[in-house]
Amino acid sequence: MAHVMTRRGNLDNSVTFEHVCDYPADMADISPSEITLGSTCIVLQGTTGLTVYIANSQKQWVEL
Repeated sequence: MAHVMTRRGNLDNSVTFEHVCDYPADMADISPSEITLGSTCIVLQGTTGLTVYIANSQKQWVEL
């Protein structure tokens, strides 16, 4: 399992994060404190290949 945070943006008063994971299961390792509205997660080996997710205001990942 692998997960890295590649970027942390803090422009204005909203902090967003960009994460990269090997597999969808790795997203569970992301700390809730690093999931804010608009944060992104790129999964390299999702069920259909490369998959991109964005976080909603409930800290849930929504597939794009």
